[in-house]
Amino acid sequence: MDTRSPAAAEIERRMALLGLNKKRLAELAGLNETYVHDILRGKSRNPGGDRLEKVAAVLGCTASDLLRAPGANTPSSAAHRLKALRERAGYTVRGLARDLGMGDRFSSYAFYENKLKKDFIPVDLVRKLVALLPDRGDPPIAASEVWALCGIVPGATDLNESISRAERASMPLHGDDGAITVHEYDISPQAGAGAIVDHTACGEGEGHPTLDSWRIPRDFIRNYLPDTGGLAIIRVTGNSMEPEFLAGDRVLVDTGHRVPSPDGVYVLWNGMGVVIKQLMLVPNSRPPRIRIISVNPTYPADEVDVSDLVINGRVVGKWVWK
Repeated sequence: MDTRSPAAAEIERRMALLGLNKKRLAELAGLNETYVHDILRGKSRNPGGDRLEKVAAVLGCTASDLLRAPGANTPSSAAHRLKALRERAGYTVRGLARDLGMGDRFSSYAFYENKLKKDFIPVDLVRKLVALLPDRGDPPIAASEVWALCGIVPGATDLNESISRAERASMPLHGDDGAITVHEYDISPQAGAGAIVDHTACGEGEGHPTLDSWRIPRDFIRNYLPDTGGLAIIRVTGNSMEPEFLAGDRVLVDTGHRVPSPDGVYVLWNGMGVVIKQLMLVPNSRPPRIRIISVNPTYPADEVDVSDLVINGRVVGKWVWK
């Protein structure tokens, strides 16, 4: 049972969508990292005030959005912010729809203000808005406010990479053709020093870039997994898991499975990078302890408290070519 503030889970979810870690979130908000750490760890169970508003601004929402999840039948915070920017710029719904190239189909635009349930506005629409809204209104609208509608955090990274990440975040994971989209991430040390992005906020470093996106038949995956959401593909690095997992092998990871049960192979953040290890519960240990095992016998095993583990997900399959 999660006994943390309701804001903790929502902050983690939005951090994952934006590819941010707590250190970078704190920097962008102009706060001490300890403030964010205490919320996520449950040490601060009633956060609020100006500091939470600063965190919310970086995450593209309000403090109220962090403290309570929106209702199923209410527009998202992105929809509210789009409407506020449109009104601040002095546009009517019809006028903005026309300047966006929608002609008289103003209802197509109105959907994004009145019915959109997603966290972010589509990137293609925001590109058009960036050409129309900045420098209008009082105070003048900044381009960064418009980019934030699709999850782009000013100063977090190169703009083109931010746009690419926002496009991936808004890509439908389930297609009409009966397939699901699964992203493959580069976890090599030179590519980054953090968790698998877009799916989990674990890890202390920047997120790893996407190598490719794969389309896999949904029914095939459901033969093995009831939930096809939150899947990622990574390639094994190093030889610590040989001969079971060889360097270069592609493995499928369920990033929603972050509890080390049952025993099996998991993807971990070890403080230096993302690694694949076998985890086994130490019987009758109090507090619970986990044995971290490398299949390759030349690597020593280790033991840690469960609370010290940072798990990105569970390995649920690998590609084998014969």
